[in-house]
Amino acid sequence: MSCSAFFRSVDVFVSRDLSDAERARALAEAAEEGTRELIAAGRASPRFTREVDGVEGRPATSVRPDGVIVDRFSHLAEVIVFALAFLRERSPQRTGRFRSSFFLGISTQRGTDGRFVPAERFNPAALGPEVEELIISNEEPYARKVDVQLVGGRRLRFSVPAGLYEDAARQVKRRFGNFVDCYRRYTVRFPGQYVLREGQKAGKPVESRALVISLRR
Repeated sequence: MSCSAFFRSVDVFVSRDLSDAERARALAEAAEEGTRELIAAGRASPRFTREVDGVEGRPATSVRPDGVIVDRFSHLAEVIVFALAFLRERSPQRTGRFRSSFFLGISTQRGTDGRFVPAERFNPAALGPEVEELIISNEEPYARKVDVQLVGGRRLRFSVPAGLYEDAARQVKRRFGNFVDCYRRYTVRFPGQYVLREGQKAGKPVESRALVISLRR
């Protein structure tokens, strides 16, 4: 298991009495059968990229008799679709504004902000295997209040329970914990974030909770 994907290398003993073509065919068949078994058992995603003899995108049948086939599986697209659905379902529904204001930060390196995309424009099919980490947050200035539902010691009243991001992280880990790590981040920074004003001067950005999802190493 790696941080960027789930790898399966197929290495089979093939009799040297076979011809080169027969040995290559046996290796390709073993690789394809192993991948089908993993997907059918729910241990791997149907979304994967294949590397044959070091070249991505080649068919298994092109493998050399002594070659290597590696299938790289990624569950991130499925996880993000699930997480977004949960967050939206748990959002206040009165105006629909909060529900439609989620965004993603898509990064190829852990701990970096990456590329920000409104959730409404997120295309799961375009999520490449190079993606290591994603964050999901909400651009509304009152997003923190929806999550904690407290101002100082005063409790706020919303139509949904508090703990939005912690509950989302719990559900993601319950369903996809074999493949991803997930937790609530205290605050994130993003373009266009609302800034508190101090008199005539700009203050600090409002706190914005986030859900962080990364592939397990």
